[in-house]
Amino acid sequence: MDKNNSADVPVRRIGNSESRFIQKNECSIENFKRYFKQNFKRNRCSKAAALILLLLAVGFCIGISAKASGPGYEYIEQTENRRVIELTEQMAQMYPICPELLQAMIFYESSNQPGARNGSCIGYMQVNPRWHRERMDRLGVSDLYDGYSNILTGTDYLMELIKEYGDVATALMVYHGERNAERSASEGVISDYAGRILNLSSKLERLHGK
Repeated sequence: MDKNNSADVPVRRIGNSESRFIQKNECSIENFKRYFKQNFKRNRCSKAAALILLLLAVGFCIGISAKASGPGYEYIEQTENRRVIELTEQMAQMYPICPELLQAMIFYESSNQPGARNGSCIGYMQVNPRWHRERMDRLGVSDLYDGYSNILTGTDYLMELIKEYGDVATALMVYHGERNAERSASEGVISDYAGRILNLSSKLERLHGK
């Protein structure tokens, strides 16, 4: 988050979740067992060789499962963090914003790490004190490594951007410091960053029964 803009005003709470994505693994050990029974016995393959091949098949299935849960695979429960949920729900009592949107932002900004730092950007919502000193003073924030203080500052800034641009996707792109964010949004184009956050926010809302 790089820039500081103007005043905060109430906006409507974000909702309307999309259906939760579920990725299925069709690898079946039973299919391999049937294959071995039908083919290896027919070919008089030794029990030892069949057992070895069965173990290799099991390893293959496990490998597929591991790959499915590795980098790039979105297993939604892993994005959640009890402390982040608690803090974002507090923010939702102060600002008209769904906590799931904040949770998605925090996941992509810092992987739910309160001590995350990237250059001058600090904490859960990667707040840059250089641009937000006045905001921090107004909110009584002195330590951006404190989870509550960091999310309060980031939420206040996001709400300001939503008021200014009238659109959540544009606000997210500006929050992220992207050039020509307003023009891109007016042309119906949003960045990968904003798209990922909006998508995850919808999934989290659905997961939470909203």
